[in-house]
Amino acid sequence: MTATIQEAATPAGGPDTVPPETFRAVMTRFARSVTVVSAYDGTHPVGCTATAVLSLTDRPPTLLVSLASGSGTLRHILTTGRFGVSVLPYGLRSLAARFAEPPAARRFDGVDHTSSYGVPLLGGAVAGAVCRVTRCVPVADHTLLIGHVVHAEADEGAEPLIHFARRQTRPEV
Repeated sequence: MTATIQEAATPAGGPDTVPPETFRAVMTRFARSVTVVSAYDGTHPVGCTATAVLSLTDRPPTLLVSLASGSGTLRHILTTGRFGVSVLPYGLRSLAARFAEPPAARRFDGVDHTSSYGVPLLGGAVAGAVCRVTRCVPVADHTLLIGHVVHAEADEGAEPLIHFARRQTRPEV
């Protein structure tokens, strides 16, 4: 099926937006890394799967993450003022579903992770970053978190998990 951008009014978006189903179909064509965004709920690690993560600027090094405004992970990030982002490797693709499904309190059970700069980062990740929250911007049903990167690490040989066309895949080299 080929999706096309339509100029049609929708009750939720107004006269200058495309229908949500068209938007979702088009967005499946944007390849994205699959990440786990994490924090602590005091003593226990919490986290959720996210694909809306991007480098905002390198001066200062800054990431932007979009999370559902009702997310428990978001609530803990706002409490602690820090968050971690771990890029999942293809070999750990089962964690994408695990960190997206309830129960949230059990997502880290048995999952290799370390504590870096006050947030959990997944072991075996392609890359990881720890950010200090500098700004929160509510947008519709999500909240954009902007964070200055205080720690970053990468495994140059790891193969990232990519979300593309409603499936999980790996880059073709």
